[in-house]
Amino acid sequence: MTITSKHIDYKDADGTVFEGVVYIPENAKNSKVPAVLVFPAFRGITEFEKDKGHQLAELGYFAFVADVYGKGVRPTERADAFATMGPLVSNRVEKLKPRLFAALNTLKTFSEVDQSKIAAIGYCFGGLCVLDLARYNAKLKVVVSYHGTLKPIPDLPLDPILETSVQVHHGDADFHIAKDQVDGFHEEMRTRQADFVFVSHAKAVHAFTEPEADSFNAPGIGYNEKAAKRSWKATLGIFDEVFA
Repeated sequence: MTITSKHIDYKDADGTVFEGVVYIPENAKNSKVPAVLVFPAFRGITEFEKDKGHQLAELGYFAFVADVYGKGVRPTERADAFATMGPLVSNRVEKLKPRLFAALNTLKTFSEVDQSKIAAIGYCFGGLCVLDLARYNAKLKVVVSYHGTLKPIPDLPLDPILETSVQVHHGDADFHIAKDQVDGFHEEMRTRQADFVFVSHAKAVHAFTEPEADSFNAPGIGYNEKAAKRSWKATLGIFDEVFA
């Protein structure tokens, strides 16, 4: 299948400029297609997320790799990435939320997209992003988080029922996501009567989907091929379900 990819600039409500990447499948020329937002891990958009976008387009989905940091903000060092991410994580309502919805609203402007069939996936920090979109009831069909932070949005009154389906892939050996987060997430989902699936992958540590994770030279971070393949297969399975 022929895939068209292009970089696009867009803005949030504060006027901050972002640069995302869209991947448009050939079948979108003839009819509207389901769409998937892809939210990057802590380094921002890398080849890993771009490859996921391309893979999704090859399957017939319109894919949009979102930029949460801002155009030209692409930290290459681990410390710089955490310094860039930190203020967004510490103020999820005022700083992060507008950036998430800027990406979603931009995706909706494309004529190729079936507005009733939109999903979001995210890795690490991106996992937090997609779970927050679900928490805000952003009218997505499903969100999928891979080794994402599970902490709830602090002190924010939310709708009693979470309308978006949720699939979480967690590394069973991931000590970066503590057990109290896991337990708290389950309780949050039950309280909001969510349609959720939580998968704990045996022996997988943090960042288990990223082939380059072993090169990060950080404790508790590494690639796990089996968990990566299983989580991706489960993702495509739930897409088949919710987009049917």
